[in-house]
Amino acid sequence: MARQRLARRHHLVSRFYLRYFADDKERITTVMLPGDRVFTQSVSRASVENDFYTAVGQDGLETDAAERAFNEIEGPASQVWREIAGGVWPLMSTERGVVASWIALHLIRGSGTRAMMNEIGTDLLNLNIIVGGTARLRETLRDMGEPHDDESVAREWISLFEEPLAVEVNANHHLTQMVEMLPRVTESLLDRWWVLTTFERKGLATCDHPVHVVPNQRDLALGIGTGIETADQIHVPLTRRLSLGMAWRDALPAELAGQTDDIRQPGVAKVALFSNSCTVNNARSVIFHHPDDDPLKGLELHAPRTREVGDVDGDPWRFMPPADRQILIDAGLIPPQVGTPLDTPLP
Repeated sequence: MARQRLARRHHLVSRFYLRYFADDKERITTVMLPGDRVFTQSVSRASVENDFYTAVGQDGLETDAAERAFNEIEGPASQVWREIAGGVWPLMSTERGVVASWIALHLIRGSGTRAMMNEIGTDLLNLNIIVGGTARLRETLRDMGEPHDDESVAREWISLFEEPLAVEVNANHHLTQMVEMLPRVTESLLDRWWVLTTFERKGLATCDHPVHVVPNQRDLALGIGTGIETADQIHVPLTRRLSLGMAWRDALPAELAGQTDDIRQPGVAKVALFSNSCTVNNARSVIFHHPDDDPLKGLELHAPRTREVGDVDGDPWRFMPPADRQILIDAGLIPPQVGTPLDTPLP
């Protein structure tokens, strides 16, 4: 029997969702960061990347099973979105769970998550190389049956830093993490208090990563990141006229303490500005909005994000044995002061 043709064009953001920011012809304005390229395109082409979720199945063949699995979430979500856009709020528990699943999916499905996995893996790999040093390298070369004399080890040691190794996570790794994370993230969203904000005239934008984990001010003050489960607030624009905020109840201001039911509130210009600033801050490379709207007015657009994980505090080179560090200094790969112990005066 002929093998079914695979879906190759993968939406990283649900197509049905993007329609709520498009015109009647399903055209959506696309802003490429930092804003020097703006054009209108069909939602069918927006946020598409070829083979992003194409994995290798147990039979060793490529599979688009992930796309079909996503449809199990996106199909029901599209129906609930129609209800919300039609005025239904608050939601029944089943519909609330559908929305939470969709939001959880978009917190972990995007290119930002995969880039973060790459960066963490690469950082750990390089730290392992630094800590292991030439001693571990010599053992590895010996176990592989390769020359492991001092000259050979030094040559291989230098090559590791001339062309640093990098981890590249594939779709299988990413999808495995999604399967592990999705139930827990969904549950944490369901435990929050939801506030739907409606706008009569102000237009909202969305982006390639529509769900924004709003950084906690206390975390910013300490210079640390805010995670999905520790964020006081998570924000997502649902349509060009509706935004959803999800907050931990113990983080609510005193006047809202004790709130249990989800609520709806009218939007004002300040809240629309907050929503659009969340979108801008969370965008990796592209922002979307309705062709008739100007939601980015007054907002400064940043360059495309090139890194997800902040630099590690401290100097990992300090973990490298001095003799190993000296080999790299002599090769001109690192300056003499890099990795110098704290109690050693710089030249």
